[in-house]
Amino acid sequence: MLERYVMPPAKTSWTRLLQHEFFPTDRRRDIDGLRGVAVLMVVLFHAGWLRGGFVGVDIFVVISGYFMGRSALMQHPFKPVNFVCRRLYRLLPALLCMIMLVSAGMLWWVLPSDRADIALNGAYALVYLSNNWASGHVGYFEGQSIAYPFLHTWSLSLEMQFYAVIFLMALFLPFVRHRKWAICAICLLSFAFSMVDHLRGDTQGYYNIFDRMWQFSLGTMIWILPPLRLSRTVANLVFLAAYAVLVGVALSYRLDYACPSYMMALPCLAVVVLILLPQTAAARGGLVPLSPVGVISYSIYLWHWPAIVIANYLMAFRVQGWTMAAVLGIAMVASLLSYLFVERVGLDYENTAPTGARVRGAGILVGACTTLALVLFSISALSRVH
Repeated sequence: MLERYVMPPAKTSWTRLLQHEFFPTDRRRDIDGLRGVAVLMVVLFHAGWLRGGFVGVDIFVVISGYFMGRSALMQHPFKPVNFVCRRLYRLLPALLCMIMLVSAGMLWWVLPSDRADIALNGAYALVYLSNNWASGHVGYFEGQSIAYPFLHTWSLSLEMQFYAVIFLMALFLPFVRHRKWAICAICLLSFAFSMVDHLRGDTQGYYNIFDRMWQFSLGTMIWILPPLRLSRTVANLVFLAAYAVLVGVALSYRLDYACPSYMMALPCLAVVVLILLPQTAAARGGLVPLSPVGVISYSIYLWHWPAIVIANYLMAFRVQGWTMAAVLGIAMVASLLSYLFVERVGLDYENTAPTGARVRGAGILVGACTTLALVLFSISALSRVH
């Protein structure tokens, strides 16, 4: 008797896998594209190729405020465990991996004084206080910043501190009668604080959560703004004008326009307009093509700066031109690997694991970060002694 041959299930094609990973349909691809614009601005600024590319960080901050406003303030009921686990699985694995690998590959051959500072910066980054460390050690735009491979983590620390603030807001806002006015008040008070620091010439306010809170709040306020009811033509024109503002700012802004400065209001408001106009042909043509870059923007941000710093340590000359392009190419490969095998794995586990397992995993991640931070603190202390 002949056995019936059963065809094995077809394997998922590479094109479907790529589409699933880099062109997801369950998220706003225009905002992914905006993230791509932001990270490319930062990378090109650090490479010395884009004068005002530092505004990419400000774009990220507004986007982060927008998403956290939805996750924490606009969902009822608020689920604290889900919120905390999602943030930890989103940020910790890739950060832990980057700091561990860079430290292992770099600390043993740099000078003791450099080792002490780099290890200490890494330790502060792992406990999300890197912005506090940076404000007391180095100006972000000063020449010695090239000596610190973890200096860029100041913005990640700022973001985590904002998550802590919005977490508390989400817990207590149900008891606040006028929550919309509370968010607006936070935005205005932070902007006023930032202007005071600007008038005082306090450039270290660049790292300060109080100087940045208005940008986060501005993103959150998108949820309480009325929708823009514009004709298709007008919506496209407004979108293009806002997009042109971001491009113009990136090309023309000087370092003294960086936060704290009233000049940062312009690009932040432009980001708000872009987020408010998702269903335009201009958005589909100007932002959506960059969405794959935005999907891996966190890993790109993590890896590009250490690559630049290490290259400058190793080379007998300042890295620029084609050498810089090669360094960034290597960083992009590292970023892609980090996204696929670290960041994505953590998020997939968080999406599928039972609540108890997710909480235990989050505890393990926090414990691993704390342990490595203690190791780096010890290395820093020993390096200063010797």
